[in-house]
Amino acid sequence: MRKFAIYLLLLASCTAQLLMAQQSGQTLDRPAQPGFIFGDDGDQVQIVPKQEPGAASSLPKKNHGGAAMKAVQQVPIFWGKGWAESDARTRQTALADVLAGNASASGELQSHAIKTLRAAPGLNDFSDLSATTVNDLAIQHKLVDLLQTNAIPKPGANTLYVIYLAPGVSSSIGGNKAGTDYLAYHNVVNVEAGEVRYVVVPYNDDAATHRAAAARACSEAGLNPNVIGGWF
Repeated sequence: MRKFAIYLLLLASCTAQLLMAQQSGQTLDRPAQPGFIFGDDGDQVQIVPKQEPGAASSLPKKNHGGAAMKAVQQVPIFWGKGWAESDARTRQTALADVLAGNASASGELQSHAIKTLRAAPGLNDFSDLSATTVNDLAIQHKLVDLLQTNAIPKPGANTLYVIYLAPGVSSSIGGNKAGTDYLAYHNVVNVEAGEVRYVVVPYNDDAATHRAAAARACSEAGLNPNVIGGWF
């Protein structure tokens, strides 16, 4: 109950800060490092920028002293009632194991000796999210809830949870808006179940862009799993 209360307080605080920034016309603060933003908790988060939906960055990556993952196993989570629609369900097939269908992203992982494992079985959660904006704290709270109820496997060294938000779901992180400021992002949080690495992919009407953004975010999560210190 105490952890849940902390999440609610953080969520309310970030929402209030965002509203004040919007009302005052305040410019969002960003880290000096390109491709990163500040998340809802104030820490850096790595994003796939809107203008760069491809699976791999054109610039060579450098190691900043941290370790990469040795292997990546995706756990796809399809969240939102829009995934129950037949046309959206068709899209799921291409997203369920997105690295397997993207030679550029999987190739970049392999070039750093990172294996791409077959994706774990996915989870459908058709909750109605139409009346809210899903920020990163809400994502973390959802992952904690799914882990506590054993709806998804516990995190391991190779586990990467990939949350696909349904069509019609509004998404933001640190005041940045999905589709305007980013196409996907990855982050990490330490919870009672362990270290949880995850990717968030808002829905995109363009199927190719949707897949490319998801694959690139998964690749960058494998290369830079702790968001700072890896390959980027």
